[in-house]
Amino acid sequence: MKTRPSFLSLVCALLTVGVAPLFAAAPSLAGHWRLDPAASSPIKPWETTTLTIALDGDAVQITRELTWGRERHASELTKAVLDGRTATATPLAYWLDTWYNNVYIGGDKQQHVTGAWIEPGRVFKLERQLTLEAQQGDTPVHIYDEYRLSPDGGTLKLFELRSTRDQPLVFIFTRA
Repeated sequence: MKTRPSFLSLVCALLTVGVAPLFAAAPSLAGHWRLDPAASSPIKPWETTTLTIALDGDAVQITRELTWGRERHASELTKAVLDGRTATATPLAYWLDTWYNNVYIGGDKQQHVTGAWIEPGRVFKLERQLTLEAQQGDTPVHIYDEYRLSPDGGTLKLFELRSTRDQPLVFIFTRA
């Protein structure tokens, strides 16, 4: 004898299939990201930039890799705790953002970073303090970075404001 599924069984099955996507894991900022140069502020003399973002609770670690031709490449590590209070010092060997302007990392040769979630899991900010050495001497620099993950998790926008620039920088990354 064949049995027909009960009405309750059908309703449960439909709810499970229809509701399951709502409980799928949210996209993560963590992962590998590649710069879209056509949609971003210039990075001259660099040609490519990638980011690797690692999250562990409120701790974030960002590794930025830059390349220029076949021979020149550099990387930079930024660490922060996204609690709005903790300052994390990270050594910097070079000031990579103005490679050809005769500006070097100065002061204690570190960046001091504080960070906070703006929208947990999707948007965070970093505030970086460092000193640059130029012909005129040491200059304190403040950099505000805001990382925004798109709702579908496929695009990462980085908005950057520097105390040494009049114009904001915008960098668009796609998942690598």
